Amino acid sequence: MAQDIAADVLRKASDVCDEAEVFEEWGEVRSVEFEYNSLKQVKTRQFRGIGLRVVDDGRLGFSSSTDLRDPGAIIRRARSSAQFGDNAAFDLPSAPSHLPDVRTSDPEVLRVEPEDMVEMGQEALEMSRDANDGYLFEAQLSRKTHNRRVLNSTGLDTSYETTSMSALVGIEHFTDDGLLEVHEQKNWGRPFESATDLTEKILEKMDRGSTVVEARNEELPFIFTPKAASVILNPVLLAANGKLVQKGSSVLRGKLGQQVIDERISITDDASIDYAPASGPVDCEGVPATRTPIIEDGVLQNYLLDLQTAGLMETRTTGHGYRSYNGRPSPSSTNTILAAGEHDVGGMYAGLDRGIIVDQVLGSGQSNVLAGEFSVNIALGYLVEQGEIQGRVKDCMVAGNSYEVLSNVRAISEEREWQGSNLLPSICMGGMKLAARS
Repeated sequence: MAQDIAADVLRKASDVCDEAEVFEEWGEVRSVEFEYNSLKQVKTRQFRGIGLRVVDDGRLGFSSSTDLRDPGAIIRRARSSAQFGDNAAFDLPSAPSHLPDVRTSDPEVLRVEPEDMVEMGQEALEMSRDANDGYLFEAQLSRKTHNRRVLNSTGLDTSYETTSMSALVGIEHFTDDGLLEVHEQKNWGRPFESATDLTEKILEKMDRGSTVVEARNEELPFIFTPKAASVILNPVLLAANGKLVQKGSSVLRGKLGQQVIDERISITDDASIDYAPASGPVDCEGVPATRTPIIEDGVLQNYLLDLQTAGLMETRTTGHGYRSYNGRPSPSSTNTILAAGEHDVGGMYAGLDRGIIVDQVLGSGQSNVLAGEFSVNIALGYLVEQGEIQGRVKDCMVAGNSYEVLSNVRAISEEREWQGSNLLPSICMGGMKLAARS
């Protein structure tokens, strides 16, 4: 029988420390990559590691390793770091009496071989070539198994497996107007058989972007598609992170129960959605995962908390202590769900006399993000006049404050798309300023 290294580390650490917790993860990723219209590589990567968190003389210590031959070394390093660690503000949880019933693994994913993914990539590549032999195609397709286990000195020992399949497809085209690049992705816990749906979306957007139109500095309404909407939402989600709240860095500190953005905006963190990218029955501290409303009807309802942050704030964890084996737990979101609106996307476009559709951005919102500010270059955006898309704008950027623009919402689409672990609609907001290089 193979040695249970995680249990061995826990047992020995528990003998010399007040409390101990081991987080173990292991898995495998098989992927194929296309670049510049040809297959570049096929690879397999396996990973395994453990992280040990201890409470020693009331202080927190941590160490991690992928070399599992010497459990004693992991314990010594954790105890050594505890000499300089923070005071522990929590007790480790005991084994939960009930776990949420959430499906995270599909054995059919394991039956997808690299050859199958190569065939999917070739099929998508041929679609790109048929559309325009001047297009440069790239793609990454992968399938992954990921196991997580958390066990501690109070008797908790729980684990679960996730499977996922993902595809990222991109097409570039160099013209006299410069570079046009469009990409699309999908990621889910169950298998798919083709990536041509992504290529089809890209080709449609390449066609829309083939005409470049002049833009000017002006204030006008913007529609952010699901692919770009996270730029506006991320500063708000960051401010709901309990660690920033506890440290006094969040503008949302002290605002629970208050209106912070438009009443049509509701944001929920939900780890209980079957096969969604960030779902699971427990967080990485062994606390059962829950559906947590962050903002309901524009009113701030909850911060996201792990055990230590919740203890420092003298409240209860929300079950959002997440990490990899080589990092300490920290408050993190899972699946971020923005409630759907009442408008169809086509009607939102048609309702613009003059406006901008933003579909891709460069950068992740540089500026004073903690204050809610964002500033990004528009990588793929379209000018709309009289309800019709006129063409692509280039050399433009948009900046603003998330709380201000999310308090000036004109419409939210009923259609939503998964972008990574975010389920988002399109959002139309007024009063935003376009900066264009003349």
